Amino acid sequence: MQISKWFIDYKKYWLDIFIKKIKKTLTENSNIIIGGDFNIIPEEIDVYEPKNYVNDALFKLEVRKRFRKLVNLGLNDSFRNFDKKKDNYTFWDYMKSSWQKNNGLRIDHMLISNTLIDLIKKVEIKKNIRSQLKPSDHVPLECTFNWPCHKYLCTW
Repeated sequence: MQISKWFIDYKKYWLDIFIKKIKKTLTENSNIIIGGDFNIIPEEIDVYEPKNYVNDALFKLEVRKRFRKLVNLGLNDSFRNFDKKKDNYTFWDYMKSSWQKNNGLRIDHMLISNTLIDLIKKVEIKKNIRSQLKPSDHVPLECTFNWPCHKYLCTW
């Protein structure tokens, strides 16, 4: 898909502002979690056919570099921290039977500060939700933590 230069420039501008905000936030609190639909395909293994997305804002090199810059602030791509395999996606377009063919993209991410990464028990893409009646084109990324329990808060 060919996109306008204006859109790419806007996306880069927004990411630059977001990176500055997160950098500042990390100076105030080293324990952060950022999750959601980033609309960024970080690596070739995160898309079913990379060559189809070379000129797409989701996969443009300058956008992926900014994602890497964000991660390099002291964050981890939580899913890739646990699973390095190909064909793990969070989005399938409704067109061309993308779900049935597993022609997906991993564009939803949970970035977790380095200080919290050891507390993660597991990270899972909940693909089964996509099989439901009238599903979203995205599926949840679920992150389970082993939070330390304070004696006054936990009863287990």
